[in-house]
Amino acid sequence: MDRQDRRRYFRINDWVGLSYRALEQSELSVCSDGENVQISTTQVIETIDRELAAALNVLWQSNPSAANVIGLLNKKLDFIAAELELDYLGGLIRHEHAQVNISACGIAFECDERFDVGVVLELNLLLKPVNSTVKLRGCVNACDRVTAGGSKAFLLRIDFMGTDTHMREVLIQHIVRRQSMQFSEQRQDSTV
Repeated sequence: MDRQDRRRYFRINDWVGLSYRALEQSELSVCSDGENVQISTTQVIETIDRELAAALNVLWQSNPSAANVIGLLNKKLDFIAAELELDYLGGLIRHEHAQVNISACGIAFECDERFDVGVVLELNLLLKPVNSTVKLRGCVNACDRVTAGGSKAFLLRIDFMGTDTHMREVLIQHIVRRQSMQFSEQRQDSTV
């Protein structure tokens, strides 16, 4: 195997909820001096979840029932938001049910639009079956015309950019979980 072909992470084929859009130059926060840095909704939610978890840990010591109720309400809100495809701060998100090839460092999927190499996309993924939403940015590294058998005109390949450690961990956990489920399904199919 050529060294350039080596993957940094496992890749799987999966079905996810997918929405994406090309970012305008004005939306890119590339300032090195820290100005114009945008905080994503995912980062806001993560911060709130960390603060809530810390508060629940303290509350758990004095009132486990109240801590349990608050934890359940938080899970319920997360589930409702995922089912309604709501971005907490950005309104309604329309996800397309799409088959993707995904790893913790990139994604590939068929699309109808052609994108130039280097275009930065904002991607919103709804990972099934746990309904976790992941919002990422990625740089197009290839957009090739699908030659035969594809339902869409182009195969788009994207490298994730600036993925924080938590987001990467969410993706890795999802991929490992889905890969395990797929292996289990294959074993069941082979015994039938």
